[in-house]
Amino acid sequence: MTTASAPGGRKIEVDYRAALAADSRDIARFICIAGGGLHEFLFDDLVPLMSAVDFLTMGVWGEDYPISYRNCFVAVDRATGEVLGAANAFPADDLKKQEYALVPAERQDHIRALLQLQDWDSMFLNALAVSEKCRGLGVGTWLLNWARRCAEAAGFDRLSLHVWEDNITAVNFYKARGFVEMGIAPVAKHPRLPHTGSMLMRQMLALGASPRSAIEGGRSH
Repeated sequence: MTTASAPGGRKIEVDYRAALAADSRDIARFICIAGGGLHEFLFDDLVPLMSAVDFLTMGVWGEDYPISYRNCFVAVDRATGEVLGAANAFPADDLKKQEYALVPAERQDHIRALLQLQDWDSMFLNALAVSEKCRGLGVGTWLLNWARRCAEAAGFDRLSLHVWEDNITAVNFYKARGFVEMGIAPVAKHPRLPHTGSMLMRQMLALGASPRSAIEGGRSH
């Protein structure tokens, strides 16, 4: 548990737990925050009145997608139950199974380099984001440590992630915690996507003692 100060002086006691299906929309919202506009670029306006958060909520709610709540961990306000942060992690090779049938080809082509630049056979931290009201208080580090435990418990020797290279705060956060740059996927400028390069980073881990298994091995922490 960690403690944060909310506007108005109220102390927030932050608990951490495995995500529930009921958390799906909150998790989708944090995935969008972590994506820095990527998911809005891909999914907004595909179906009338459906936003990127709406699309992702359906995926998080299900159990057969990498972004499923079963592959997520959340930080919550103990008093109110509000979700204050979330992380989503799964084997990087699961990205090969992703289908974007609804996404226009030109959107997929625009980020093709990002999709192809991966550290295959690693555990992939797909998203990590924290509410502004408790940033800088260790919540992000706690969620990152959950992802590390998942990777180690499943037998992976490294954790990988993508971060926009112009998101200096996030890049420095991961570098300070042992991540190193592996390469940058170029992304052309676009009015709907305010970034031009996605940095692949990874951290080497101690080999897990158990054989590689479902990510559920990390859900009890």
